[in-house]
Amino acid sequence: MKKSNEQGEKKSFLKYFMIRSNNAKEPVDEETYDEEENEERNVDFSSLIRVLLVFLVVGTGAFILHYLTQRNFNGYEVVEKTNVKNSAMLDYIAYQNSLLKYSKDGVTYVDEKGGAVWNETYAMKMPTADVCGKYAAIADLSGNDVYIFDEEGKVSSTSMPYNICDVSVASQGEFAVILEGEKVNYINIYDKNGDQISEIQTTINQSGYPMDVDLSNDGEKLFSTYLYIDGANIKNGLAAYNFGPVGVNENADRLMAGYQLEDTIVPKVEFMDNNTICAFGDNQIIIYSMKEKPSEKTKISFEEEIKSIFFNQQYIGVVVENNEESNDGEKRAPYVMELYNTNGRKVMSRKIDFSYENVRMTDKEILFAGGNQCKIYNIKGGLKFDYTFGKNIVDIIPTGYSRRYIVLYDNDSEVIRLKHVGEKEKQ
Repeated sequence: MKKSNEQGEKKSFLKYFMIRSNNAKEPVDEETYDEEENEERNVDFSSLIRVLLVFLVVGTGAFILHYLTQRNFNGYEVVEKTNVKNSAMLDYIAYQNSLLKYSKDGVTYVDEKGGAVWNETYAMKMPTADVCGKYAAIADLSGNDVYIFDEEGKVSSTSMPYNICDVSVASQGEFAVILEGEKVNYINIYDKNGDQISEIQTTINQSGYPMDVDLSNDGEKLFSTYLYIDGANIKNGLAAYNFGPVGVNENADRLMAGYQLEDTIVPKVEFMDNNTICAFGDNQIIIYSMKEKPSEKTKISFEEEIKSIFFNQQYIGVVVENNEESNDGEKRAPYVMELYNTNGRKVMSRKIDFSYENVRMTDKEILFAGGNQCKIYNIKGGLKFDYTFGKNIVDIIPTGYSRRYIVLYDNDSEVIRLKHVGEKEKQ
């Protein structure tokens, strides 16, 4: 808009200059000149009005967006309420702007209003879940079954030849599993229907014991963390694989790189986006870039032990103990929340002044829940919602609406809508 307006101003100035130049050579009728000049001024004035209207609309939209995202809420209203049977036996994972409830007996997809979209029964000893896009994988740890689901329900179920240690799913439904054999461990990849695509064999003596694995969003890259013994010391190794065209031409194992870590143990690795991997250590976080082959991008070290981690595609968050000395008479907050971008730069720090059980992160928010308390922060650290409920909270799950959440209690759940309560309403 600005560039087009500048070009218009240049054209108007050029036309006026040509008229003035012609005046030096030939006389010009004053009425004709005045009409042309007035017409030019009217065109410029109309353009100016259009520009001002655009800025007014954009500015108003930005103000409304800022108001909705930065406003602080201190109350709520219940939109829907449902009963939850055997809630102590349930686990939850965010899925498609809502959640999946899963247990040893089955899984239910709950929509943003708290209603069941579909459910599937199975029998598992220790279910674990992973989500990517519209696909979800539920696997039986120390068992053999893996179920793949999408928005419409069950896609496939596959029985593995060995016990499952971990599972990861990609956006096309492909999934990777760590399998514990008698003498050899395996990292196998399957398509969404359960047909095997590739196999990686590992041994304790050579590569170590695989602890965690993650697939890239497109399913072509895989990152894993291993625990191995070096003499009397237990150490950590990382490995990156590429199952696309580059990996095929590299070697038969598709191994792109390996890293040996001396001073940290990494129990979890995660693709933040399709080309960025985060290795979460006990005292540091290492970020790798991997478009085709991996390279270390940055490292974030911590003096305190990491209590919790959370992340989205742009940011990595940690909660560590607060070791700062408090002023006389001031109660010290037990924890500190810190947020970093993928270049390792700290972008936010905020003290957490209550004991929490769960923390999760969306694109724009960080949600804490514990006991009967809940706090929701925006990415800049601003407190969006602070509330003490009348009963214990298991978790709070965001929905596709900025002010609507699913609150999970011990025996029931509620879909709530945040609101600001005035002093008169409190009384």
